[in-house]
Amino acid sequence: MELDEISYEKADGVAEITLDRPAQLNPISARAGGTRDQILWALRDAEDDPDIGCVLLKGSGSAFSAGGDLTGNARRDTAYEQNEFLERVETFHRRLRGARLPVVAAVHGYCLGAGLQLVTCCDLVIAAEGARFGVPEGRIGLVGASPLVSIVGRQWAKFLILTGELIDASRAREIGLVLTVERDDELVERARDLCRRLTRLPREALLLNKRTVDAIAEAAGDAAGRTTGDARDAITLGDSASARAPDGRTFRDIIDREGTAGMKAARDAQYTEPWLR
Repeated sequence: MELDEISYEKADGVAEITLDRPAQLNPISARAGGTRDQILWALRDAEDDPDIGCVLLKGSGSAFSAGGDLTGNARRDTAYEQNEFLERVETFHRRLRGARLPVVAAVHGYCLGAGLQLVTCCDLVIAAEGARFGVPEGRIGLVGASPLVSIVGRQWAKFLILTGELIDASRAREIGLVLTVERDDELVERARDLCRRLTRLPREALLLNKRTVDAIAEAAGDAAGRTTGDARDAITLGDSASARAPDGRTFRDIIDREGTAGMKAARDAQYTEPWLR
């Protein structure tokens, strides 16, 4: 596996997976062999190593991840293609949720869209004070709220996807999206300290207790919610080509012609001042 979108290293019983395209704010690609496949390769390696007891997931540069790679992926035009994409993404998320080791996410800077979906699959999420979370894709006709409903509840999931506004780390902790908030310059070391503590515990007991909590959550409705959410998301994505900016152009056309910068400018034409105080 060529690791050109992540970096991977192991030390002190901890396997560190780092999203590593900092110039682009670590976008999550959908291509074969891309970000998700590289994460799964590293996860398998960590699970197969008896000296590794925990996985740390983090981002390089100024952000954890600004979300999905809107310009680097193949266009999906049909309902079949949208559904097939969602199935592949859910297969990845299911594998990450089912990891045989605890997975800790250390989040700094932007954690948006697909990046936010990624951290919802982790067992524990720690945020830096400067972290910002959101699903701005909702403002351009895309999806991303489904994994949030069981974590933050119906009202916050709706606010995040309907407005596309970002919330800070303090608010994310308040609504249960993150466990704790740390100083920016202490985030990674604090996360490593937690991971190292987990590596000292009985590996089998860690897995069994993780499985117990997850099984209760699945039985309480998480599994059914994901199935329903994926079906509805496929419909929304099928309609996304018609989502229009205030000037009447479709966001798809703007992205094709002007890239991410053009999309952001068109999105800002909707509004820039946040409503949430």
